[in-house]
Amino acid sequence: MHVGVVTTSYPRFSGDSAGGFVHGLNLYLRRCGHRVTVICAGDGVAEPHELLDGIEVHRLSSSLFFHGGAPDVLSSGLLREPLSTLLRVGRFSGALLAQCARRLADSDVLISHWLAPCGMLATLCQGKRPHVAIAHSSDIHLLRRVHAQSLVRWLSAKTRLIYSASHLQIDGAPGEVVPMGIDVAAFSATDSQRLLARRQVGGSRKRVLFLGRLVPVKGVSVLLAAMAQLAMEVPVELIVAGDGPERASLQHESERLGLPVRFVGAVSGTEKQTLLWASDALVLPSLQLADGRTEGAPVVLWEALAAGCPVVASSVGGVAEQLQSAGLLTKPGEASSLLGALRQVLCDEKTADQLRAAGLLRAQAADWSVIGPRLLGPALMP
Repeated sequence: MHVGVVTTSYPRFSGDSAGGFVHGLNLYLRRCGHRVTVICAGDGVAEPHELLDGIEVHRLSSSLFFHGGAPDVLSSGLLREPLSTLLRVGRFSGALLAQCARRLADSDVLISHWLAPCGMLATLCQGKRPHVAIAHSSDIHLLRRVHAQSLVRWLSAKTRLIYSASHLQIDGAPGEVVPMGIDVAAFSATDSQRLLARRQVGGSRKRVLFLGRLVPVKGVSVLLAAMAQLAMEVPVELIVAGDGPERASLQHESERLGLPVRFVGAVSGTEKQTLLWASDALVLPSLQLADGRTEGAPVVLWEALAAGCPVVASSVGGVAEQLQSAGLLTKPGEASSLLGALRQVLCDEKTADQLRAAGLLRAQAADWSVIGPRLLGPALMP
């Protein structure tokens, strides 16, 4: 079967974290015997047809979907250059629709990621084909913000609508709630692999890891505030693995506080695995912003659980639903709450061991072999 995939963010190289869960699903489809063709955004310029890990990829020129993420790029663009930004969005959407009609004409099934614009554009050219439209988080937030929930209801009547977390559901737009998955085996490690990872990363202190984009919704400034107190109590260091528009200000703040922090930039592939295996806790201190935007069901949490890395995360969006009892939840925006949870994980070995065991068990529910059939339904599964 030929599967056409329409998305904005997609890995620019093997192991790239941008749109990694989209690529993960595509690799699962390929293992199931399907041919997959992807139409997606490029990183600033149009790129020729390519094969990425055996998957056919066609990229369109765009500067909207990388280097901080579309929500932040669009927000700042609409404030500074509203007309220019709207024209960029319009041009990209028109080009995406044209490429879908041209390159996916012979596909048997369509899968779209992010309802705006991909789900809507794929629906316009789906014809009588099955179409799985997947809502993540930023797309639903945008549609709510501009009072366009009726578009989601229109999509739900024409597609198999999937929400990645239950808090994203729109009244009158029924759809199944299924998070994105991971290849659990890729993050599993033996004790010897963990020991080697710790040697590679270096240092003898307890290690806290943040892994994600450096943008306001991730709440890294709250983590720095908690670390300022924790570092006075416990020999600990923080590794910030990610990039984005807040990097310079966060580095300045960590220097002002005199914190033991390493900013290592964006990581992927084996670098990400090594950091997860070498860390004593993965922290996701995400916020709910004033405009309502927050997390969906972050894939990095699945990756940490599968890697046996205890998780501390803010109770926002779909995080509590995702972790269940396999991680410690904190109050968003409260450094004291985050500090208390970090003390538990780093200073109480029994708590850390319990979280590792619970995380490894919970991660099994996220493997593509479990998520794939739930996500795709009868259209693609035998």
